[in-house]
Amino acid sequence: MKGLWTGLVVVLLITLTASPISMQQVSHIPIFNGSDAYEYLVDQCDFGPRPPGSDNLSLSRAMIAETFQSFGWNVTFQNFTYNDVECVNIIVRWNSQNNSPIVLGAHYDTRPPGPSDPGSGLGANDGGSGVAVLLELADILPEETRSSVEIVLFDAEDSGGISGWGWIQGSIYYVSQLSAERKASIHAMVLLDMVGDINLELPRERTSTTSLQNTIWNIADQLGHNDTFIDSYGGSITDDHKPFLDAGVPAVDLIQMPFPSSWHTLEDTPDRCSAESLEIVGEVIEVFVVEETDTITDFPLDTPTLLFIGAIVVVALAIPVLYTQLKRK
Repeated sequence: MKGLWTGLVVVLLITLTASPISMQQVSHIPIFNGSDAYEYLVDQCDFGPRPPGSDNLSLSRAMIAETFQSFGWNVTFQNFTYNDVECVNIIVRWNSQNNSPIVLGAHYDTRPPGPSDPGSGLGANDGGSGVAVLLELADILPEETRSSVEIVLFDAEDSGGISGWGWIQGSIYYVSQLSAERKASIHAMVLLDMVGDINLELPRERTSTTSLQNTIWNIADQLGHNDTFIDSYGGSITDDHKPFLDAGVPAVDLIQMPFPSSWHTLEDTPDRCSAESLEIVGEVIEVFVVEETDTITDFPLDTPTLLFIGAIVVVALAIPVLYTQLKRK
């Protein structure tokens, strides 16, 4: 009887907690250069604050586009209007086909000042760091993997709560323009947001797709970066991965938690960031892209309701067995 109960408990726990964790050893040796990425971060900050609709953001956008193009990528601008402000997402592809299974994203705008809000000033970490990593990745990814990747830099992410603005407007617009076929073709969306802090720690963001998180955190562990990719949960963040999750696309948010003290202050400057932090994140995503290009994994979306139903089914099936055992006693 005791053995029966033990077996049932084990089955129930497996049903409730099962999530695919890839323990495959990484084979690709990363070549990501954190110093080069840090230069891209500084290059953005040299334009000054870059809120939506500003001349500084337009200049930064031109520099970013030219840099991607210098590496052989194709760049298109996705224009949209929000609160009477002309906004622009930057879409980067290796070829003209719109079927890449991996989307890598970051926002490239900075938070504007408000009546009682200093904004984020130069936005070195909050905006600049994710873009810097993606620019370096575009340069060093093996050419045979590049058609598997679409890079999207979102505008109008960081103005929420100021002058009637909402958050994550660029990603909301981008996803709204995807066809059902295109949504189904995306196997993974990886968002990089605030990944450059000098004391970087990236716990698991709670709304992100667990199976995709498991794969990335396993790669980080294999590369010896488990002191940065922390295997515990932080908070739930409204960020540019959310519209993808809402559309049924597996997505993960790599974001520092708790937010650094420089967040949304004038102290968000390059000296608060480090090439080492950028390199750690870049190496992990480089390996992820290269190895996913070889396998193109399906990452199941989290389904807590189904797990709960499964647990009920296990218990229901166990009741007749328990009844029979008790009668024999």
